[in-house]
Amino acid sequence: MSTTLEQVEKTANLSKNNQMSLMIFQVQHNTKEQEFPYYGMNVFKVREVLEARAYEISEMPDTNPLIEGMIELRGTYLPVIDLPKWMGFEMTPKDKEKSIIIVSDFSHNFIGMRVAHIHGVEEKNWSDIQPASNYNVNVNTNQVINHTYLENSETLCFILDIEKLLIESMPAMAEKIFKSAKEVGTKNVVFSDTIKNKKILFAEDSKAIQKYMGMVFDQLGLSYLSFDNGQLLLDYIDSVENLDDISMIFTDLEMPVASGHTVIKQVRKNPKAKHLPIVVHTSMTSDNNSREVLNMGADFFVGKVDTDLIVDTLKMVEEKYNF
Repeated sequence: MSTTLEQVEKTANLSKNNQMSLMIFQVQHNTKEQEFPYYGMNVFKVREVLEARAYEISEMPDTNPLIEGMIELRGTYLPVIDLPKWMGFEMTPKDKEKSIIIVSDFSHNFIGMRVAHIHGVEEKNWSDIQPASNYNVNVNTNQVINHTYLENSETLCFILDIEKLLIESMPAMAEKIFKSAKEVGTKNVVFSDTIKNKKILFAEDSKAIQKYMGMVFDQLGLSYLSFDNGQLLLDYIDSVENLDDISMIFTDLEMPVASGHTVIKQVRKNPKAKHLPIVVHTSMTSDNNSREVLNMGADFFVGKVDTDLIVDTLKMVEEKYNF
């Protein structure tokens, strides 16, 4: 499944209406005795779906056990992550022979993720995607970030924290990311008193990225309030008398209940909040997506997770708004 212009335009239109297309898959093959859980990810992040048996995996020395190796796809080498193993399941050689590799793009990092098979694609409202804390089932909620239901059924579909997967499966990348966050405070970045004396509001549903963002702001000496989804941020804005102590908003795009697109739309039409700078911080980093959110009213677009770019963007907000 390659991303076509029609698919991109459809995805953009869905996003504007707080909707998404969800690719649904399983990491274990169903049996006559048991139906295994379903998982989902935004189709916008999917670049291709491959039959795993058609690609030879080359082993990589000294890598995390979650990385099976590399495959070559039209001259490009991609790491393949064993998603079932991350979920605590071991695929048999027979299962691997029947498996699928989802090629995905996260902040311009292209990876392959092995799954058992693809169930299909369903369109969802972000209001249908609920935080993991809203249910009580036997899953590892550190890996499951949100949930929804399969179309016309009561079958749960779990949304995984893919950013956490990448950090855990690629420790060298994670070490570099968190090292950059820890060291940013040593770079003598100077902000105006206006920014330092006000708070940043940021909405992000990934706990791993929340931790990273909090570390960056802490090291820079900036105050902030974090929210697990866009609706909680919007609720906060509605709950306060004024926003005089707020400097700007950072928002992810993919979030339960209210997406980042909804945050941008609601903030820009709210007389109390419409003056606030909005920075989009997302792993959905296509040029089309960037243009879309800027046209909707965001000021800047930052791919996850680039500490230097975050600092540069904060300085650009400071300059643009004369803070």
